[in-house]
Amino acid sequence: MVSRLVWLLAAVLLLGGCATPIRHPAPPDPLRRAENLFQAGQFRQAAEHFQRIATTLPPDRRHPVLLRATDSWYRAGDRDRARRLLRQIDLRFLPGHDRITHAFLGARLALDAEDPHRALAYLNQLNPRYLSSLLRRQYHLLRARSFALSGDLPSLIQERVQLGRWLTSPAEVEENNKVILETLLLLPPESLHQLQQAKADRELIGWIRLAQLLRSHPRRSLALDDAITRWRQAFPYHPADRHHFLQRYLSQLNPPYRPPRQIAVFLPRSGPYSQAGTAVAAGIEAVRSTPASRQAQLHYYDSGADDPVRLYQQAKANGAGLIIGPLQKTKVEQLARLTQLNPPVLALNTINPVTRPNLYQLALPPEEAVEQVAASAWSHDHHRALVLVPRNSLGERVGRHFASYWETTLGGRILEMETYDPNGSDFTRPLQRLLNIDESKRRFQRLRRVIWEAKFQPRMRQDADFLFLQATPRQGRLIRPQLMFLGAEYLPIYATRDIYSGHPNPGMDRDLEDVRFCDIPWLLGGDVGNLPSVSAFEAKQGLHPGAWLRLAALGMDAWQIPFTLLVDGQPTTGATGLLTLGPGGIIRKRLSCAQFRNGVPEVYGLAPEMYVETTPQND
Repeated sequence: MVSRLVWLLAAVLLLGGCATPIRHPAPPDPLRRAENLFQAGQFRQAAEHFQRIATTLPPDRRHPVLLRATDSWYRAGDRDRARRLLRQIDLRFLPGHDRITHAFLGARLALDAEDPHRALAYLNQLNPRYLSSLLRRQYHLLRARSFALSGDLPSLIQERVQLGRWLTSPAEVEENNKVILETLLLLPPESLHQLQQAKADRELIGWIRLAQLLRSHPRRSLALDDAITRWRQAFPYHPADRHHFLQRYLSQLNPPYRPPRQIAVFLPRSGPYSQAGTAVAAGIEAVRSTPASRQAQLHYYDSGADDPVRLYQQAKANGAGLIIGPLQKTKVEQLARLTQLNPPVLALNTINPVTRPNLYQLALPPEEAVEQVAASAWSHDHHRALVLVPRNSLGERVGRHFASYWETTLGGRILEMETYDPNGSDFTRPLQRLLNIDESKRRFQRLRRVIWEAKFQPRMRQDADFLFLQATPRQGRLIRPQLMFLGAEYLPIYATRDIYSGHPNPGMDRDLEDVRFCDIPWLLGGDVGNLPSVSAFEAKQGLHPGAWLRLAALGMDAWQIPFTLLVDGQPTTGATGLLTLGPGGIIRKRLSCAQFRNGVPEVYGLAPEMYVETTPQND
């Protein structure tokens, strides 16, 4: 009996050991659940799961999960939550691959908040050499977006060049090349030069050279074809010339220019600028009436109060092949915003830094004359300048531009700058300050306290090479004699064009003896081809001040340029100077420089060709 019980017990135990155990379902993995939601595109639910899980984990596991929650909130479109959560993450607890994600997320959030400097700070945490090809593309694209948002166009171009080396999609390569080239075309010439000098690599230099020749040849022409051929020889296998990008870009350029048969002129004939409009129109008509003038139909439109875009559409409908004008800067800006300028526009003002196909810009900015008289002083071996300008908006503008050009572009020194009351007659105080005579008086007063017998003998500065002067004829005729009275006969004076009235006046202008300035050649009696002389012009139009006559000269050139400079691109002699077509359709004018001799200005040559092109505006 006992043996039977033992046998039964053994059998039960044996059967129990061979039976399949009962399996209970394992508890769900919360992280897996959150990852599944993320992969399914349910980013909000995934973010909530990740964030809840993170609160239960130790720091070494919590912060990577918080990063996943941040990424999920960002993809869900909740930038504020993503931004708040990102600030809680401690980089010390993130592995290397998560630090890359953290930097990219931080940069994107900063860019969404229009904070490019913070975005760059995040990206600067990364070393691009250790990024995969895909991440390298994202890295350079985010940096390019940051530079674009901050307005740093040179850095944007450099970053886009780097980005191009990692792109594989033909569409992305095409778009990147277009951004590089069109951004380069927006840069002023001096910025292009600085970018080229800043240790640029061969590829970037090729882009810069291409942009420079495209700005010099805004239309398709044999000259452009020759320039492109030389560029290809200098930069073989350049990215701009791969996959026919350059060929497609060139095909979009303006066709060769043809002289118009009908011209529309937009000038203010009413309103505050009507006198300026009348002067320009008088210049146009004076040239049209000469036997050698090109014949074309001409129609005037009053742009004083009318919308220039409406006028443009009206003139186009009426068959105009070219628009001359407008004169006001704001109206030029309105026209420049049109999607396409066909017919072309020869604007009588300049807008900076806008360049557009079929937009040409002719103006009389004071900055242009300032730069050329400064170049004249520099060519005479003058390097240290004193500056005297009137205490008004024009004086401030001229003084600021001269100082910037003299020191930054030419490399000279401004020793001192003073202003004067433009309505005054006694300029002794600002002149004494310029010449340091006031300091000499203070030294004497200190000496007199010690040695009462001391006598005052003013000592003026001897370190200045010349005086740069902004003045009207009335002001200049008072300032120079007062300088002489103070003992500054040694100091040459270089003045702006405003110093000349536009008419020889030996009796009055003897007080301007030896003063040098640069002005338009028509006023100085220079060779201006078939144009009527100033005296012949005023015989019909009556006597006018120099400022009015300069606007009339602008009108003369505005009528000639469509039949000369725009046709062949070759320099041509105009009323306002030696005319050349510069980058971006800016028409540059090389002025004549003169010196008062016996009260009459005598031309001593053209302004030196060392000045940098600028695109300032008319007054």
